[in-house]
Amino acid sequence: MSLPTWVDFELSERTAAVMARGLAGPSESWGTLFAHAQTILAVRTDNLNYNLGGSYDFDEWQDLIAAGRILDLSTTEYGVADQENRRSAAILAACAFGMSGTSVSARAVIHNHNLLDYELSPGELTALALSSPDVSSKVLPRLPIASQYEVCLENLVAFLAIGSDKEFFAATEALQRVVFDEQDPWAGYLLRLSRLSLAHAGRLATMKVLRPEVSKFPDGYLDSLVSEMPLLLPSQYEAITRNEILNSDQNVLIALPTGTGKTLLGELSLLKALGREPGLVCFIVPYVALGRQVAERISHRTPDNVRVHRLFGNFREPAPLNPSVHLEILIATPERFDGMLRHRPDIFSSIRCVVFDEAHILGNGQRGVRVEGILTRLKLASLRGEQVPRFVLLSAVLSNEDTLANWVGIRPGNTIRGTWRPCAKRLLRWAEDNKLRLHAGDDPLRSVPSEVLGWTHLPWPNQDFYLTEKYSSIMKQERSALENVAFLAGYEYDRYNQPVLCVCSTRSNTRILAGHLTQKFEILEPTPQSIRKTIDLIDQKHPYLLPLKEALSRGVAYHNSSLPHDVRECIEKALENRDLKAISATTTLAEGVDLPFRVAILADWLTFDGDKKRPMKSLLFKNIAGRCGRAGQFTEGDTIIFDNPVGDADLVSARKRSSLQREIFFSASQPILESAIGNLKQKNAVAMIGSQLLAAIAENRDVENLSLSFLTNSFAYQGDDREAAVQRIGTAYQEILDDTSGLPFAVAASPVRLTRLGEAANYGGFSPGTTRQIWNALNEVSEQGSSRDDLVRISVFLLKSLADVPEQENPDLRKAVTIRGSRPVVRLDELDDALNLWLDGKPLDNIFAELPSNLRSKSRTNLQDWLKGDAESRTWTDKFEKFHIFIESCFAFFLPWVLRAAGQLAQINEVSRIPWADWARYVQYGTDSTWGSSLLEDGVVSERDTAIRLSKQFEASGQEDFERIRNEIILEQLSQSQSRMIGE
Repeated sequence: MSLPTWVDFELSERTAAVMARGLAGPSESWGTLFAHAQTILAVRTDNLNYNLGGSYDFDEWQDLIAAGRILDLSTTEYGVADQENRRSAAILAACAFGMSGTSVSARAVIHNHNLLDYELSPGELTALALSSPDVSSKVLPRLPIASQYEVCLENLVAFLAIGSDKEFFAATEALQRVVFDEQDPWAGYLLRLSRLSLAHAGRLATMKVLRPEVSKFPDGYLDSLVSEMPLLLPSQYEAITRNEILNSDQNVLIALPTGTGKTLLGELSLLKALGREPGLVCFIVPYVALGRQVAERISHRTPDNVRVHRLFGNFREPAPLNPSVHLEILIATPERFDGMLRHRPDIFSSIRCVVFDEAHILGNGQRGVRVEGILTRLKLASLRGEQVPRFVLLSAVLSNEDTLANWVGIRPGNTIRGTWRPCAKRLLRWAEDNKLRLHAGDDPLRSVPSEVLGWTHLPWPNQDFYLTEKYSSIMKQERSALENVAFLAGYEYDRYNQPVLCVCSTRSNTRILAGHLTQKFEILEPTPQSIRKTIDLIDQKHPYLLPLKEALSRGVAYHNSSLPHDVRECIEKALENRDLKAISATTTLAEGVDLPFRVAILADWLTFDGDKKRPMKSLLFKNIAGRCGRAGQFTEGDTIIFDNPVGDADLVSARKRSSLQREIFFSASQPILESAIGNLKQKNAVAMIGSQLLAAIAENRDVENLSLSFLTNSFAYQGDDREAAVQRIGTAYQEILDDTSGLPFAVAASPVRLTRLGEAANYGGFSPGTTRQIWNALNEVSEQGSSRDDLVRISVFLLKSLADVPEQENPDLRKAVTIRGSRPVVRLDELDDALNLWLDGKPLDNIFAELPSNLRSKSRTNLQDWLKGDAESRTWTDKFEKFHIFIESCFAFFLPWVLRAAGQLAQINEVSRIPWADWARYVQYGTDSTWGSSLLEDGVVSERDTAIRLSKQFEASGQEDFERIRNEIILEQLSQSQSRMIGE
């Protein structure tokens, strides 16, 4: 099979991309581009011996993918003018994508052009269903009864459900008869094209591929999966059939591009390892939003006898797990997984498989060191002869996959790579010269990332920017820069009528930008249900979010860590439904979470690293760029870099800006993953390493020279960070052995062994240095008791004593203790009041309003007016945002961790009367009773004040009444959930 020499599909595709955006650049008539696309289709369909024995590498199918893109692009604003021709082009685009095996793009074309809403012929409908078989259920009722069209699709649907060759052959035979009998030339042409689409369906059918393994998955899991996903993506098919990732217990690294189905491959690996017998598998996620998404999908697909546990948040002991009796799936953050390994070493042998999602987190701060430490410890377990679980690592943004694979012990053939992609990812830059340029990017059809394909003149609304070191001048210009971003977002939404993501470097910028975005859109009429629900939630519980409520009414929102959890979840649901037009968010929403954005705008290319802004790391940018163009919903995704000129003068001069951005965004080479051990500050790196070394000593009681073994098996030792690894791991090890400040954490026997202090430190999860500070602080607590007053007094003392330890990451608390004259959002003399109100179950806005410093405030905007939603105030909003983060990080996260660690240390002297574990739960959940914290921990209720009210009722009636009411609430929630599902 060969194309005529006059067909240059790469040039035609990039020309179509330029023309569809109305850019200056390569140009051709749409008729000529149509001719190129149709020639590709004709050559493919005339080659009747379409052997699918080859791979799904992009090169094998790039001509058809290019044809699909050209035809799809022709339907845009700058494409063909005639509506009938646009519809025909869309139908052909769906067929072309189906012919390449990219049924998800065919589905996106069908849905985005509403093709099934038209009066189409049976031949057209059948061709569309064959290009995207998951629309077959909508097409079947519209086909003539007992016709060969119906026979074809009925057998295809049956084949997809059961994976039987008999039904597939019947569908193929019916299609051949339809092609032979079709009287309409246009429909006949489409049906001839569809023969290749059907051949792909026969190959990619989820049940066909996985049916030999059906008995090795939990009962009913595959049926549920197939109902949602009848066809695998080509990359998934290759990994399962060619790389045989489900037929091996060997470790594997899945380094596929964004949108190619890595998460499902990880899920399949887990469920296959779990099977139908009691046991434990783990899915480790770096972000809670991603964890929720993974947990919801797995919970929906697995039967009732599989228990799915969500363990997010701070370091602590695990939830009750019993893998000898139950089928257990753990979705956890690295901190919670680490806690499980330390507190339940007995459970280690029950873990069959561990999936590490976003494995490039290895290079990211303290969490990266923790993940590296966990993997190093698992390697050491293998070296000492223990049966270790299978590792499955997932990442889309690596270039040095081999280095990572070699380190984890992944054999050369078990690194899964691929060039196939479901969507065209375009890269644009809006520069200060008022030009919006389309660059080649890293799409396989274009080879030089920095090459400019086309451009348009698009002036910045605000252009008065200048170099300055003055903070006030920088902040003033920053608002002007964000106005430009809002203009660009409105421009892009008007073009595509699809959600736009604007990625900001700070929480404050997300709010400011949302305010500018709000001015770009009209009030929604009618208001979508998901947005109405979010607005009602704000009215009922969070009236101070007045600006967000106004933004939502116009289809705009912001998303950052300072928003209440329930509001964040509602916003994510609105995004999932495509009900929002634009959203400004910090990078946490842009990393890993699968949401439907057509365009992603990088508002800030400088991001905070500690207390200073620095150029964004290439790995982070690659991950953000993957957020646009969701497979199955779009065929294209645009990432636009705003050439933001605001920041430190030494970074944002025109020449420096251009050089840095070229290096970050347009480099032909992929970014290198480096260990965080060498990148962190010395103090923080040594602390995190020390914590992991304590766990390693506890787990390797018979290993000689453990520090050397840990060092040589670390990821840092494999690369350019070797010198830093030697120095920092050595320092951490010496701190563990040091006895100059009291009892050491370990003694250098042969082999090294933990002391009682070391064992307590290991279970606490803190570094040796922090553990010693906790120990010393406890020795200063002269009066001990178990009352509420004791809880508040001792907790506040511990917070003040530990404000500057590496594990305490709230800058407000640290500055309050270490910098005289600082003005934290919660002053040191207010900690008692704040903690008491927190334990009373008071909502955060009420606690904020009762802080003495706020009551004394002479702000021009009355605090109570702001809280009620009767007034806007950036000052109060900024302060409350910091307050929310303070409570979350200090009370709900750090302090419970400290209290649990204190409980471990208190067991050494065996004299403490303090109920440390209960106190930790009270503080974590913001209640002052065992019953209240239990209701919140189990998710029976979500409101702290409700938990406290019920717990008071239980105090009067006892345990039996507690269990009864608890079960009644759970049954009521289940009934309401089922009613909502039926309604939806």
